[in-house]
Order: sequence, then structure tokens, then C-alpha cells
Amino acid sequence: MAPWVYTPHSGGKKIPPNRQEMLRKKIASYSCERPWYPEHQLVARFKSQFCYIDTTDTDDNRTFPLCRLRYFSDDNFSMALFTYSNERYERCFFSNGQESGTLVEALETCEPFIF
Repeated sequence: MAPWVYTPHSGGKKIPPNRQEMLRKKIASYSCERPWYPEHQLVARFKSQFCYIDTTDTDDNRTFPLCRLRYFSDDNFSMALFTYSNERYERCFFSNGQESGTLVEALETCEPFIF
């Protein structure tokens, strides 16, 4: 039997409904503080251990996938960016070089891709 090893790009914990609402509020708050708001807004959707963040263009109501966060705890996520070249989520590092981090660190890493 192989020893247990932590890997930030597998596993995770299902996000409880009360945590989903808290994450939605944090994402909305972050979005409102940015210079690109209100033309572009961030929208969260959830499935099991994943929080998918999409951008919405308010001019024409189009939605674009941005990233997928894997939930381990309120301050511990791993991230995968959506790549349009092959239309899937590719795991990535945070801008600080770490494989996992906070929700705000994930949003800061994704910010250059919002436009």
C-alpha cells in the first residue's frame, strides 16, 4: 500500500452551502473593487469540491469560463485556469509560485485574464 501524499490537484472537500454563499460574497466584493467593474463581473458556480469562476460581460451578457478552484478549506484552494486553446481547465501555480493559496490569491492570479 502506497503512503498517503497530499497533492493539491486531486481530492478536496465538498463545499457546504453556507460556505458557497460566503465565497460568492467574497468574489463579488473583490470584483466590485476592481477598475474593470461593472463592465466585467465575476460569477461563481459550484459542483462538489469545485468552485468555478466565470466572467460576465455586462454589455452583451456573455459568460466566459475563467478558472476552477478546488476547495480544501476556507483559506486553502488549488487552481486550474480555463484554456481556450483546448477548452479545458489546466492546473497552474498561483502568482506567488505556490500550488495552493487563498481565494483572493487565486483571483489576483486570474485578474490579467479577465479582459
